[in-house]
Amino acid sequence: MIKAEHLTISYEDKNVIDDISFDLEASKINVLMGRNGSGKSTILNALAGLKSYDGKITSSPRISYLNQNIKTKIRFSVYETILLGKVEDLSLRISKEDKEDVEKILDLLDLHAFRDKSIDKLSGGEVQKVFIGQALIKNPEVLLLDEPVSALDLKNQYDIMKIIRDLSKDLRLTTLISLHQIGLIEHFADHILLINDKKIYKEGCSKEVLTQKTFKEVFEMDTTIKDVDEMRMIYFK
Repeated sequence: MIKAEHLTISYEDKNVIDDISFDLEASKINVLMGRNGSGKSTILNALAGLKSYDGKITSSPRISYLNQNIKTKIRFSVYETILLGKVEDLSLRISKEDKEDVEKILDLLDLHAFRDKSIDKLSGGEVQKVFIGQALIKNPEVLLLDEPVSALDLKNQYDIMKIIRDLSKDLRLTTLISLHQIGLIEHFADHILLINDKKIYKEGCSKEVLTQKTFKEVFEMDTTIKDVDEMRMIYFK
């Protein structure tokens, strides 16, 4: 779980996030949503222990954080890149357990066919799976993902989000993802935190958060929203 109480985060004495509180459950896809510059990455950095803050954060110490700045020009193999996720635990020698853990991740993400391939030779979707594997090899209880599909095509976006959803449920991860894509948020989010003007504008399920009023007040966009056969249809005017 992740629990934040009266969380305030500042840069150069200017509040970016001002006194927000939330409580997130395991096995669900929790989504941070908001306009550019609203503070989504800042919140993730604070939860990951990379940014100072005021308030209180309660979380498992076993946290993996995958940020937006993935470098794919390095010439490590898939196997080596996943193994680097254990860098805090690796001694001068790689143990039998380290190798077994990598094999488990390769199985979990169906990456055995690419194990010896350099990651700079992979497609965007394949690279993203490798870095998710690197995050998972730490055996986290909390998984933080900052725009994990922003550089991918439509099919790979949905494929990666399916993997994240299934892993969150199967491994009972508390997963928090920042996303912009409305279709993905509508399809995958169990719980949404919508950040606006330094605060949580609204939180809850899709039907509670993604409303015509929300799009108008937060994103300055006119919409028509209809529920058809248990599916929500969002039309932008």
